[in-house]
Amino acid sequence: MPLIGTMSAQFSASMPNLEQVSRYHRRFPPLVMSLEELAGTDKQAFPRKKILVREQTSDSILHFDAGHPSLDHDPVQMPVSQFWPGCDNSARFLKLSQRQRVSLFSHALAASSSTAGLQSTECVSSSDSSDNLFSVKSEVKYSKLFSIEYHDTYKIVNNLSTNNTYALYQCGSTKPDIKNIDAFIPIPVSSAAAWSTSAAMFIEALGVQDHVKNLGTAPSIVSACLQELLEDVIKPFDEGNSTSTDEQEQSNAVVFSMPGGEDTNTTNTVVSTEYLEPSALGRSEWIKFFAVFFNAEERANTAFESIESNYDCFTKKAGEEYDDLRPVVAWTSYAGPTEYNNNTAYWQISFADYKYDLVRDAGARMLNTTGAQATMFSTAAAFLDALEEVDIVIDESFVSYSYDELLKNYGVKDPSKSTYSWVTASRVFRPDRLQSTAGGLDWFEAPVAFADALLQDVIGVAHPKFVKDGYQPIWFRNLADNEPVVVVTASNCTDMYAQRKDPAESCSSLTFQEANPDDEDYEGVDENQTDDLIYDISKSEIINESDSDSSDGAFLSVNALQAAVAVAFVALCAAM
Repeated sequence: MPLIGTMSAQFSASMPNLEQVSRYHRRFPPLVMSLEELAGTDKQAFPRKKILVREQTSDSILHFDAGHPSLDHDPVQMPVSQFWPGCDNSARFLKLSQRQRVSLFSHALAASSSTAGLQSTECVSSSDSSDNLFSVKSEVKYSKLFSIEYHDTYKIVNNLSTNNTYALYQCGSTKPDIKNIDAFIPIPVSSAAAWSTSAAMFIEALGVQDHVKNLGTAPSIVSACLQELLEDVIKPFDEGNSTSTDEQEQSNAVVFSMPGGEDTNTTNTVVSTEYLEPSALGRSEWIKFFAVFFNAEERANTAFESIESNYDCFTKKAGEEYDDLRPVVAWTSYAGPTEYNNNTAYWQISFADYKYDLVRDAGARMLNTTGAQATMFSTAAAFLDALEEVDIVIDESFVSYSYDELLKNYGVKDPSKSTYSWVTASRVFRPDRLQSTAGGLDWFEAPVAFADALLQDVIGVAHPKFVKDGYQPIWFRNLADNEPVVVVTASNCTDMYAQRKDPAESCSSLTFQEANPDDEDYEGVDENQTDDLIYDISKSEIINESDSDSSDGAFLSVNALQAAVAVAFVALCAAM
């Protein structure tokens, strides 16, 4: 039996009384006293039992006395690497905070007793390698950019946007003899790395972040628990040292990368393009793409079915309440003159497909032009002409700035005399409310994975009292009202190994408010208008009309590191 299994079995021993516990604590100060303090422990496995952990170190072995303070059993010896993948010595463990030590240790205990939502967690032998090993399968319903095929002992995963194909075969089984495969990867993967923050979020949404050894663009990550893991457990890629980065990549069973990366020719690299999906639900369905590498299809299916059901409920409710009161929404951005645009400023309106779906599903109307995903304007005057009948502006400009600066950049000289509804009603938003200390935006993490929460937020922007009176959107802040950004830090994490929860409200449990045309939130909104507002682009000074939308690419970040990435991948992000 594995050491972890032996250890968990010992917790069935009878527990001491409080006086014994007190004496034991005075003699050996414990890392943890009770199960409630064990972040990450499977409470169903060890209900209401006291667990005492005394930690000693000797080379790379940690010694734990668990269960009975009278020490009638031998101390349990556990190599650090057994519960901390990638670490082969105790020195780094001793540098962790008490809470981090406890979480790591307790996670190992939970892992020994529970593999809920995971299938085929063990390697097979040659005698059973011909069996159908994947009883739980994921079917792709909304996503247009990936597919999954199941065979007895392996899976074929296709990235349809990059024409990459990957063969994932159960460890211990025979490697499949098939052609035109970009990478053969044994599963479930024992270790993983990710370069994009959205890929990291899907891994956390699956609850398999304990497999992650390296993450890219670490300062940009907003997730509190991933930030905590990055303090001592997960190592950021050494992006300033290509040799070191190569070594880090090769040490992982799989590296989730982006198109065009230098690592995309390695044998363990998998390209993911979840951010290019044309629909919000299609983007969130990529949880199934990542799940197949961990044999976590059941977790992915359960999570996505909940997201889909909640999204559909929000769509239905918003449509019922606001069919005759739909404000016009424009997704806009401004780019000042820089060396990257020939020192020529431009203004842009985005009509990306997933934004269109979100606006329509939120009970609003989209400012649109026919046959284009984005339109760029050469003058502020032409840009403002297009916004004349807009009620709500969602600004995605690359550089974060104040409301006064936005008005100046947009060419609104005197807001007190403005006739634009989005100005007079103070309805200018930015999706930058949640940020990391370095200025990374959660807009590129959680909203990709949780389409229902994203739709809830767009509804909250279009109809502020719909979800509930005083609703505060998760990712949008009202720039006109000077709403502040919220900086997320590692201290906000309560369990760094827990499966990330969907931040959306449960639509079915909410009581929605009826629309009131006289409410100040609908100042200037035309009633009984349900179609998109089509702007006649022939009137404007247009630089470019494109079937791809680069606005999200321009908005990719607000710090120097992300700025470099934004420039390097401007074409990649064109359809976001």
